[in-house]
Amino acid sequence: MPPGRVPPHEAMQPPVTRARNPPWAELIQLIPIVSLALPFIVSGKVELSRAGSGLVVGALLTIPVCAVVLLKKASLNPILLGTGLWLWAGATAFGVPLPEVRAALVEAQAFGLFAFVVATGLGTLGFSPEGFIGCRHPDPRFVRQASLGLLALALLALAWSWFFRHDIRVGGGLPFIVLNVARRAVILRAPAVARSATS
Repeated sequence: MPPGRVPPHEAMQPPVTRARNPPWAELIQLIPIVSLALPFIVSGKVELSRAGSGLVVGALLTIPVCAVVLLKKASLNPILLGTGLWLWAGATAFGVPLPEVRAALVEAQAFGLFAFVVATGLGTLGFSPEGFIGCRHPDPRFVRQASLGLLALALLALAWSWFFRHDIRVGGGLPFIVLNVARRAVILRAPAVARSATS
């Protein structure tokens, strides 16, 4: 075979790709929770009891963020989807207001956030083809196994956040970062698939 020629059997095979979101689609979904956390980072202390306006702003930001991601046919991060639901619960509790719900959220601290994440995980496992891992992949076994593994980690994060609920950095920030990094690492290691299978 002349040099530079592609063997016929290789030429017939579709190129492979990875079933993952582009980086921008992952980063943009962090905007709502970062908008809430940034004032705490700047001030160096966390007072969820005074975060009413931040919760409202963060909740409202979930609307355009989710719209952009879906319009671009990217996948929503179920962890951040659960986080968005927690933001809406907080915004409603502070804005309506609902004193009992507000008091419960303040007492729970990050435990409330992870409770919404776990609830979202259970829902996506049952009803979304992308699972809790939030990955479009033609192999449902990979999606289910990855989702179950991530849900187990989310349950661990939920328990951790309860034991360390009075330290928002250790009980909230640390498990939140670990959970999102673990999800991204699993997606990056997803088996390669034919491009035609992901179109």
